[in-house]
Amino acid sequence: MKAFKPISFFVLLTLVSFGSNAQRGFVKGYLRDSITHYPILNGTVTNLTSQKQVKTNTKGFFFIEATAGEQLVVQSKEYENDTLKYTTLFIDTITLYLSPSGSILPGVTVRANYTKYQLDSIRRRTDFEIMRGNVAPAVGSHAPDGFGVTLSMDRVWKKKTKKKAQANTLFQKTEEQQYVDYRFSPQMVSYYTGLKSDALRLFMYQNTPSYKWLRQHTDQQDVLFYINDKLKLFKKETNKKG
Repeated sequence: MKAFKPISFFVLLTLVSFGSNAQRGFVKGYLRDSITHYPILNGTVTNLTSQKQVKTNTKGFFFIEATAGEQLVVQSKEYENDTLKYTTLFIDTITLYLSPSGSILPGVTVRANYTKYQLDSIRRRTDFEIMRGNVAPAVGSHAPDGFGVTLSMDRVWKKKTKKKAQANTLFQKTEEQQYVDYRFSPQMVSYYTGLKSDALRLFMYQNTPSYKWLRQHTDQQDVLFYINDKLKLFKKETNKKG
């Protein structure tokens, strides 16, 4: 009867190492808005065991290492969190959908509620005022008596005035865009039209109303009528091309 040879330490270590890593893999996928199917930029995917975290790119793509059984937490600002457990049965690339939180999900009621926009606007204004108060003064290197440095008050005043005017213009444009995005968000438009992804993106590009129009039509019912009219034309043109 032949005696079995003992397994070498190297072979045993190799087998153990192979067994411990057999279930390891990488999770590749895309993170998207559940309503619009738009990619979610800067969303985070966290492995709770390893505490490793990655962010999604402009296409919503992410890539993270995981072991079978480990939980991944998926998060993004203004969206509901989600979790999933990694298994080796995952397909090569997965797509995850996050549901918008109540702050950006369109209401079923006709009249719009601007509370969130107003609060965000106050926060942006506060941040803007703090930032604007930190503008560094210009410095002149030639003092009248030849010693030290002096502040050229004329230069300071002109530069500050010009920078403040530019900053105010930029801030106003940003506020206007934020208002348009709030009143005519992709989530709200998709909610009422059923359009998603590229079709929604094209509709938004062609039909987003101006800030001036939205300020003149503060009743959300006007916006819904506007969407309905534009949707009819959009479908008509799409059918022609099809």
